[in-house]
Amino acid sequence: MNWNSDQKALIQWITSGLKIKEVRDLKGDSGYLLNNMIAKVTLANSEYPLSIGALRMFNLMKVDLKKRYKRSKFYGKKQPFVYEHSIPASIVRSKLLNCNPLVESEVEKIFLSAGSVVIILREEDKKLSSIKLARKMPNGWVWGDDPLARYEAAGIKVSKEKLLLEGSICR
Repeated sequence: MNWNSDQKALIQWITSGLKIKEVRDLKGDSGYLLNNMIAKVTLANSEYPLSIGALRMFNLMKVDLKKRYKRSKFYGKKQPFVYEHSIPASIVRSKLLNCNPLVESEVEKIFLSAGSVVIILREEDKKLSSIKLARKMPNGWVWGDDPLARYEAAGIKVSKEKLLLEGSICR
């Protein structure tokens, strides 16, 4: 994958951090910081897939999907959308904590399989919570399985359409 400069920097930060014993032992705020950096790697992507529901809403709003938008334009509590990580950062963190950080390509390989940020509707996000998949993957899911499995379990269909993004990372 062609990581952009933000993603490269975040992956380097994470790789370096994982070499520190106290970080691997989640001392201090290491767990919180690591989760944030993990989330930012996928949030830094320049395009996010859309759920069918979000796509319908964007069509109603007459959003041109060929145009690039600031990440903040559709983000926030007043928006009907949620920028949702297909695989929660805590699961990616567990995978990273079990890799060998001295092999730099290991961290990058994990991120290649970590799924993407998908724009879903707030009501779809509530579905994930209602079936207890807000912060975990479905039972039986193992690393390397479909990163969109949570959405499938919640009946949330993801379209092939993507929103093109730029600008500051929203978290």
